[in-house]
Amino acid sequence: MEVEAATRRFHLWFRGLRGLRRELRAARWADDPAHLGALVGRFVAHMEGYTAARAEMDPVWTLSAPWASPVERGAAYWLAGWRPTTLVHLLYTESGRRFEAQLPDLLLGVRSGNLGDLSPSQLAQIDDLQRRTVAEEDGLSREMAQVQEGHGAVDSGGEIDVDGIVYRVKSVLGRADALRLRTMKRAVEILEPAQAAELLVAAADMEIGFREFGLKYSSGRND
Repeated sequence: MEVEAATRRFHLWFRGLRGLRRELRAARWADDPAHLGALVGRFVAHMEGYTAARAEMDPVWTLSAPWASPVERGAAYWLAGWRPTTLVHLLYTESGRRFEAQLPDLLLGVRSGNLGDLSPSQLAQIDDLQRRTVAEEDGLSREMAQVQEGHGAVDSGGEIDVDGIVYRVKSVLGRADALRLRTMKRAVEILEPAQAAELLVAAADMEIGFREFGLKYSSGRND
């Protein structure tokens, strides 16, 4: 029953993600920073709520993610979700693409206010965020590798410490989710509302697009 409830929870979260992407897409070019800021806040809160719900789940189900397609689990997931640095890489990609498209205007001093118009201060903060996030990812990857290699798996009586293993997995997955959320929050803090909206739309596009591809691929393999 727990996996069924977790699957329903995922589908509800994913439906909410689609709705928030639609709202952000419609509002991201509007000259209304307060409205954009509120939408960005709702997006982050949506992620935060799902992270809190995952913390209550059996870590075995969280790690195996039975609601995800094999493509998602095999090609995209790191500790039951996207690598936090994926968001930073996406930010750099979107910024570079925008910058190239509007370079003539920028040379004339015309500012766009989007991701192609990041200030030196913003770029320095994003670089710092990337370095810190990579370091934390590496630490979590090493810790999970130790669990999978059996370090500390046997208790003092020579028996497999199943509860201890599950506890360690839960701890690593919880901190991975916390890092994902913290990275998103920090990126949003660095950016202006319109820039943050643009990044979150791109992040939702990636999440939704990869899932749709995974489901389509799996369906084709089963035909």
